[in-house]
Order: sequence, then structure tokens, then C-alpha cells
Amino acid sequence: MALTRRYGLILGLAYAVLVAAAVGFFLYQTDEREKAEWRAVAGRVKEHALILDALAGAVADRVRELQEDARTGAAGVVRHGPAVDDTVVVGAQGRLEFQVGGAGNVPPTAAIAGRIGGEAFRDIRDELGMALGLLEEFRYLVTLLPIVDRAYYVSRREFAVALPATASEAEAVLDGPLGPALLRAVSPEVDRTRSPVWLDGSDLPGGGDRIVHLAPVYREDRFLGAVVLEVSTAYLNRVNGDFDYPVGTTMLIGSQGALLAYPRSSHLAVTLGAPFRTLPEGVAAAVESALTLADREFAGEGASLRYAERLEAAPWTLVYVGDRWAVLQGLVLDYGPQTLALVAVLTVMLLIAGGLTRREFVDPASRLVEHIRAAGEVGPEGPPRVPIAWRPWFRTVTAVFRENADLVRLRQELQIARDMQASVLPRQPLRHRELSIVGRMQPALEVGGDFYDYFRIDDDRVGVVIADVSGKGVPASLFMMITRTLLKAAGLSGDGPGACLERVNDLLEAENDQAMFVTVFYGVIDLSKRTLVYANGGHNPPMLLQADGTVRSVEPLGDPILAVVPGAGFREARLDLQPGDALLLYTDGLTEAFSAAGEEFGEPRLTAALAGAKGGEAAAVADHCIAAVEAFSVGAAQSDDMTCLVARISPAA
Repeated sequence: MALTRRYGLILGLAYAVLVAAAVGFFLYQTDEREKAEWRAVAGRVKEHALILDALAGAVADRVRELQEDARTGAAGVVRHGPAVDDTVVVGAQGRLEFQVGGAGNVPPTAAIAGRIGGEAFRDIRDELGMALGLLEEFRYLVTLLPIVDRAYYVSRREFAVALPATASEAEAVLDGPLGPALLRAVSPEVDRTRSPVWLDGSDLPGGGDRIVHLAPVYREDRFLGAVVLEVSTAYLNRVNGDFDYPVGTTMLIGSQGALLAYPRSSHLAVTLGAPFRTLPEGVAAAVESALTLADREFAGEGASLRYAERLEAAPWTLVYVGDRWAVLQGLVLDYGPQTLALVAVLTVMLLIAGGLTRREFVDPASRLVEHIRAAGEVGPEGPPRVPIAWRPWFRTVTAVFRENADLVRLRQELQIARDMQASVLPRQPLRHRELSIVGRMQPALEVGGDFYDYFRIDDDRVGVVIADVSGKGVPASLFMMITRTLLKAAGLSGDGPGACLERVNDLLEAENDQAMFVTVFYGVIDLSKRTLVYANGGHNPPMLLQADGTVRSVEPLGDPILAVVPGAGFREARLDLQPGDALLLYTDGLTEAFSAAGEEFGEPRLTAALAGAKGGEAAAVADHCIAAVEAFSVGAAQSDDMTCLVARISPAA
């Protein structure tokens, strides 16, 4: 009886320890999973903020470009667009109107507004010409940058041009409270720094969900007006909504507390542009608490989860607000049944093992002890049979881990990555004195590893770059952006091409844990000497289309690719340029394109295509070469990124 009681006590203690261990393991697992959920949410919000920051940065970069183009146009340095007298007329009551059937090439979606007398019209002719010159850039931005809804120029001389807009919409900007508010925001009385500013919500007359980024335009020290890009709040809200969170939601808050984006605004009574305090009381309190947190700090006290990520390109804050109890409830529902199943299985196993042990060992041992005590000796048949051993067993219950492969969301993120990659490449052709440059790129995948760039080093020199990163897809795209940033920084220092490639090679090779590499051609065009000084890091040598239609290949230098050989040197060579010459820089995606029959396009066909573009402008030459490759490869999948850049010296007058 004592043996049986001790065995029952040991079995009960074992069961209590089993239950305590299972409960402790469940609590530990729940705590670790909750922290993992927080880290996953924080990482997701960081990716989310990076996308929104890139979009805001693209708008900011374009506004600076428009400000610079407007400044130089106002100063008479750059003249773009149609002639004023062939484009704009003074209509009834002094209204400015586009001339019907005029010689000016005005985009059909553009509009002009203003009331100007005859004398005043002559006074503003130069400024009006500058504003008309911006229309083509407006159309380019609105067409290719989905976050830009509208672009316009507002003048202190009481006229405005806008795209896309109707005449009545342009007049509403000029005659309503918006135009004066925009001019006041960048006027020298308010801000003498001449820096671009962001306005949203309460910053604008009437509030609402309008968001604008604008910059002042000066001619020397005289304030002329403002260039304005209006952000598409629908696109901004759609991008914000593309990032779905299992628990909680994100919202974009402006500098003055305006609610700029809310993923479920179409389903709830949420007014974009209104202060975030108009949200439901609990949500508004959580947002206000999140805005007091340090940047990228996660807080999970109480019933709410809060996280804030402040953008760099715009005075906006991305705020995440979630229900902590919902996270814990989800974890309990996910892992509670598994723990209960484990306890149930181990309980059944313990009961079975205890019952078998008691039947096969404890009870026979107890009967043996009682028999010996009662008989005092072993009988002729010996003691009752006791099994030699008993065998315990355990059945392990494995936990099931969730894995969610959401391919649709991945494709959406890759598309945003492609938009980001396109936004870092030069959007506008470069026109500087007699030189014009244009680039084209068609990635083989959503994102690619090719890139091109061109930039002014000083008033005489312009840098041109084309490069091809090993591989394709997201890794190649990231390596591409790093290489482009380093190369442009080195080029703007004014050093020669060889020294620039040596510096970039050393920087890339020192941190190249993924063993990637890049081929680069970098040249500097000197307009005063009409020469090209270049260095070639393992890239295809460019082709020169001369004014007479002759095509010849630029001399290859045989230097190594970048990011592989530490301390590699790169030689320089010089090429004389003549009026009418066009220089084609390209990647092997053009020459190594295949037809449906498996035939390679090759350099001879590219040479013939380039010769066929004789006399064309830079954009026409680039488009002609790309079109020749596309026509050749009809019916075959694009196997590599196709990128080219054309720099052309205008023919002599």
C-alpha cells in the first residue's frame, strides 16, 4: 500500500510539473511571438515609409528642377517652348487665351488665365515665355509621375498657366484664395531662403485634402511667382493602402496634424485633410501619443500599439496604430490549441504509462511483498511473475508555424520599386549650349541593374555615364543605385574619368560581400574644346555617328570591371567631336537581344541602325536604335535590360 501511495504521489507531481511546464512554455512562446510581431510590424512600417519618402523625394526633386529651369528661363539664359506672340493672345476683357490654330506647340490639356492690358502684356512677355516653356515639363511630370496630379505656375503679375486644367480651373487658381496663398507662402516677406515648401490641410485656404509642393521663382532679386506641383492624394492614399497590416492600420500625418492618407477612408467617416483629432476618440488619442514618441520607437503599453516613422523628403509622419489585445488574441488562437493538444496528448500518455506500469510492475511488486510477508518464505511455485522491464514512451507534438506567401502584394511592392528606380534616373533631356543628351532604359524584369546618368560638372564640362550591374532583379537594382550615387558624387568633384573610376572601384570592392560587379563607361564632354575624355571599366565601347553618316567604334581601353580588383587603375583616352556628331552609349542588352528564331542582334545590326538615324536629334537617335532592337526581337522574351544614352553636338549653323 505504501508503494502504491508513493507511486500515485510521484505520478501526480509529474503531472503537475508537466502542466506547469506546458503553461510556462505557452506564456514564453506567446511573449516571444508578440515581440516578433512587433518587430515585423516595425520592419513593415519602415519599408512603407521608405516608399512614401521616395515618392515625396521624387516630387521635391522635380520642383527643384522646375525652379531652376524657371529661374534660368526668367533670366533669358534658357528659352524653351513656343513663341509668345504665336501662342498667347489678349481676348475679350483683357483675358489671356491660347491662340486657336497658332504656331505654338501648346499641350492640349494646358490652360492659361489672367487679365492683362495691352501695355502690361508687353511687360510680361518674357515671364510669359518662361511660363510657356515649363508646359512641356509639366506634361512630362504629370504623365510619368503618378503622384503628381497637376502642375502650374502662378505669377505675381496676375496670370497663371496650369496642366492639366481647363480655363475655368486655371482662373479659379488665379482669382480664388489659393493663388494669393501660394504666392504669400514663398514670398520674400515670409521666407527669404527661396527654398521649396510643402503645404497641406490647414496651410491652404479652405483646408481639404489638397497637398502642394512649391518653390519661388526669382529674376535676380525680383520675386516673380511660384512653380507648384499638386500631389495626387488619391495615389498617395492608394500606395498607403497597398501596405496591408493583419492588425492595426497606418496613416500619414502632415506637419500641422492634417490627416493626409488613411487606408480605409472610403469605408469610414474619415475626412482627408482634416485634423487627425477628428478620428474616433481612441484612435486620435493613440495617434497623438505616437507623435510624441522618438522616431522609429515602438510602444506597446496598455491596450494599443504605437509606432511613428518621420519622412525625410517631406514634413510628414507615418503613424501605425494597432490593438495590442487583438495581437495577443490572435497569438492565443494560433498557439493555444496546440498547447492544449500537447497537454492532452501528454496527459493521455502519462495515464497510459502509469496504468501499464502500475499493472505490470507496481501491483505485482506489491503482491509479492504481501506474499513474502504473509508466507515468510517462497512457495514451491516461486513468487508471482514480475516483468523484467517496462517500456515508457512519449509522443511528440510539433507546433505548426504559419507561413503566408502573398504573391499579389509582392508584385505590388516590386512595381513601386520599379517606380522608385525610374525616379532616380534623369527624367529631363539635358540641353546645354550646343550639346543635347537623352537616355532610354527598358528593364527585363520589374527592376533592373542597368543605369545611365548625365550631369553638368561646370559651365564647359558635362559628365555622361552608362553602366551594367551583374545579374538582374532587386539585388542588381540596389547595387545599381549605390554605384550611381558614388559615381555621380565622384564625377561632380571635377576629377578625371580615370580617377573617378578608381575611387568608385575601391569603395565598391571594400564592401562587396555579395561578389557583384559592374561595367562602367564614364566620359566628360568639354564643350569649349569639343572633346570627350573617357575611361572604360570593362563596358561595351560606345559608337560615334559622324555628321556624314559614318559610324565608328570608340577605342576600347581594356581596363577591368569595377568592384572586383582592389586598387585597379583606369586609363583615360580622348576623342575629338565635330558639329553634328552623335555619341551612342549602350549596354549589351541591345547587342545580345535575340529574335524568335534564336539569332543575336549583334553589333553590325546596331551599327546599321545607328547609321540609319543620321541627322536626327538625340532623342530620335536613341528611339530609332531601341525600335530596331524591338522589331528584331518580336516574339522573343526580353532577356536583359536594354539601356542607351545619346549625346549629340548640334550641327554648325
